[in-house]
Amino acid sequence: MGATRNSVANKAGVSSATVSRVYNNPGKVSPSLAKRVLEAARELGYEPNSAAATLRRSGTGTIAFVQFRKKDRSYYWGNLDSFDWFFGRAIKGVQEVLAKSSWQMRFYTVETQRELEAIAMRCDGILAYDVDTQEEEALFSSITIPYVLAHHLTGNTDVQSCVRTDNRYGGTLQAQYLRECGVIRPLYITGYLESVVPHADRLAGFKEYYPDALVLSTEIGETCAMESLAQRVQKLVDTKTIDGIAAVNDIALFSLLLRIKTDLPKVGYDASPLFGIYPAPVASIAIQSGELYRRAAEKLLGLLAGNRPDCTTVLPKLIRSLLQ
Repeated sequence: MGATRNSVANKAGVSSATVSRVYNNPGKVSPSLAKRVLEAARELGYEPNSAAATLRRSGTGTIAFVQFRKKDRSYYWGNLDSFDWFFGRAIKGVQEVLAKSSWQMRFYTVETQRELEAIAMRCDGILAYDVDTQEEEALFSSITIPYVLAHHLTGNTDVQSCVRTDNRYGGTLQAQYLRECGVIRPLYITGYLESVVPHADRLAGFKEYYPDALVLSTEIGETCAMESLAQRVQKLVDTKTIDGIAAVNDIALFSLLLRIKTDLPKVGYDASPLFGIYPAPVASIAIQSGELYRRAAEKLLGLLAGNRPDCTTVLPKLIRSLLQ
């Protein structure tokens, strides 16, 4: 006879209910206790029976991971191939949680409320990826099953359960880094401020420290636009008009740094793979997508186990290159 939940509980010195919580409601179990249970399960060769768990719940045993089609936008970072790594880190965070549970996950892309409602009829819970407009948030007003929204929420609607980042705080971290480097006259590079709320929030946070910062806006991701911007920035560097550079994301920063010559202090945003290989001192702001979506998955499992909905903020953090 194979290992059972009770045998894992006996080996770990916990109750059978605790073993169940580790796999189905991990947010309610301390990391040390969860580690003990998982080590006991691994030694015994125990794996949760997803089919049996589904029958006990009288549900589908399925969680939906939902993305939205971001149509008719002049700029959306998720459409750029250079940001596929962000999605990968997010999925890895979700996988770390679901791999220890009896739940299965399916992926969907939606655009309308009707599509979302149809998905809700085929699953037990929904984890929504990069909800970043009030219109997308409003689509969940008719959803009756548990759901968690992440991560670029506007904060202007009554979302019941979410895990979000704080872009304004990330902007202040950028400013704090440049101030630490002795920067007095920074340049801030951004774009699409009127249509992309996170960009505006980051700049607002940055200006808390540098209200008079020089701001240049460009069509981020467009090669021709960056060529023109690079010429302007090189002139600012050569004339010592600026003494530090910050950018709304790493793709804008490194697209610029490939085209100019400067050793000024610089800080990007997103802590992308580009940040890790740049051959000079540089800093970036990590949204921590893996941790953010791990927390979102834990929150969703908690809702499915009967927890009350709430919202959590995972603060971004400053990351320095190894050369500093």
